[in-house]
Amino acid sequence: MNRDELLGEIARLIVVDPKASERPWDGYALIAWYGDGMHRLNGFRYDKGQPGEPLTPASVEIENRLEQLRKVTQVAGKAPWRVCIVRIHRADAEVAIDFEYEDPGRWYVTPDSVAEIAERVRPC
Repeated sequence: MNRDELLGEIARLIVVDPKASERPWDGYALIAWYGDGMHRLNGFRYDKGQPGEPLTPASVEIENRLEQLRKVTQVAGKAPWRVCIVRIHRADAEVAIDFEYEDPGRWYVTPDSVAEIAERVRPC
């Protein structure tokens, strides 16, 4: 699969994921964070202008597709991205993606940073 196909598949997997869809949302953001020997996902649902609420999908398949995306988007001779942010705006069926190469720490979700990061990745 190419970049666009993988992005579409990741968005589809988020929409149908039982955990991510357990509560309604009109916007969704997923942060895939890769550090030294580890990675993690943090998802946020947004509904009716309310603050983002943590809601991370449970699908291993999403993680597999993100790994594939990391490989197909890597530029020869450069390190792969460290953070990928997928944003979905449900009403417009829009999916956007951003990559972070230089400062992955600004996207690392902790109890102290969760509300601020949820607002920064808001898709709508």
